[in-house]
Amino acid sequence: MNSRREIWKKNHGEIPKGWVSLNLNGQPSDLRVENIAVVPRSNNLKLIVSPFMVRIIELERELNALNKTKEEKRK
Repeated sequence: MNSRREIWKKNHGEIPKGWVSLNLNGQPSDLRVENIAVVPRSNNLKLIVSPFMVRIIELERELNALNKTKEEKRK
């Protein structure tokens, strides 16, 4: 069992047979539970996930910029 599946199972329970786990932002090393999704295996898997990947990457950039601004104000 891969790390994503283990994390999902620990937080959400069993993964149905025929479903796959993936990283929403496309970064396999990012194993935060909020970055992991479980979806039915499909030939069109990338079509299902790609709009979410783009938005997640945009939101992570915005969050990083906000955190950087917050740290600068503390100094």
